[in-house]
Amino acid sequence: MKIKAVCAITGLTDRTIRYYIEQKLIAPNYTENYLGRKTFDFSEKDIDELKSIATLRKFDFTIEEIREIIFSPENSKSIIENVKSRIEKAVLENQDKLSVLVRLNSEKPYTVFELAEQLTLYSSAIPMPKETCKRSFGKVVLSVLKATITFIIVWLPVFLCIFAFMLGLLQYEYPRINTNPLLYVFIFLSLLPSISVLILSKINFTWKRVVKIIALALCILSLPFCFIFSLGTTNNRSITTDIKNYRKFDAECLANKSMFFQELFPLWANVRKSVKLPDGSREYIELDSRYYYRFFEVMDYTYDIYAQWPLEKEEFDKEVDRVKALFEEYELKDSKHWKYPVIKKGRYTCLFRYQGPNEPFTKATDSYEYFIFAYDEENLTVRYIYCDSLENGADQPYYLELEW
Repeated sequence: MKIKAVCAITGLTDRTIRYYIEQKLIAPNYTENYLGRKTFDFSEKDIDELKSIATLRKFDFTIEEIREIIFSPENSKSIIENVKSRIEKAVLENQDKLSVLVRLNSEKPYTVFELAEQLTLYSSAIPMPKETCKRSFGKVVLSVLKATITFIIVWLPVFLCIFAFMLGLLQYEYPRINTNPLLYVFIFLSLLPSISVLILSKINFTWKRVVKIIALALCILSLPFCFIFSLGTTNNRSITTDIKNYRKFDAECLANKSMFFQELFPLWANVRKSVKLPDGSREYIELDSRYYYRFFEVMDYTYDIYAQWPLEKEEFDKEVDRVKALFEEYELKDSKHWKYPVIKKGRYTCLFRYQGPNEPFTKATDSYEYFIFAYDEENLTVRYIYCDSLENGADQPYYLELEW
């Protein structure tokens, strides 16, 4: 029988029963989980013992006195005399208890059952005294330590997942969850030792203690992976191809903190122009404008920003001259840290400002950062590209995917 049912039968609290067990007044069978938490299974004999102990406690027998009667019934005579002496000192409020105790045979040694049987008829109207369930400082510290370890191993990674996801919702304009199934497999495997410990703690194997030690060792070894994969499954991802969202990046976007980026990318997207109709009226037509923005972050980040639109001849020439002057200005300032090649790619002439070990238009093998201005003199089209990644080669620059 579980402790909750025993509380209902005996009228004792869970803490009181556990205190009696700690004081060795009763010894029910139990199973113990990996944190040392004991689950007790009470027999009918255990319940009778608890009832007897409760009855004696009602008559102010101390825990120590009940324990001594249990293990040394022959000492009950002197114990009863001690209890009688204490009660005699308690004047009026203990008069009822004293009147019952004086009827006992002072020459007869009693067991706990016998003594409880003699007192039961008079105990129903007597209130149960409050137990002094003092826990040692060491046990309190151990309990707190066990609870903290459980929280760190099992629950903290889960809370970090939720926190990372909520943070992404608040910070980024187009949040999406990376649902790569492989990451969920990894997080399950990393948490498997913790889960196995919880399951095995409920099963009473004969070799349970050996399995428990192995599982705990695996649990400790897997702890770093619990955090890595729990954060990796919920990451910050923003993607949009809507030209209306041009330059609407979140405040944390590193590109927005770059002076060169601010000067290179025009403030407004050239998405339409006014056209005069044959009847003399004017209307706006949509230009062939294209736009792409992506932000992705797990442990490191990747930015890809791309904008393209056509211009009139006069505007095209002015913009090309403006950007060329901008690249020349910055090349004079920081040519030691940045590279400034001009590359012809298809119909486009590409002005590069970049950092990284790889040449432009080659596969990346390490982190990189590219600012690119490309212009097509045949179609009067301009492109503005920014690619920045700390993924250490795990992600390729977006401009490599363009049909040049």
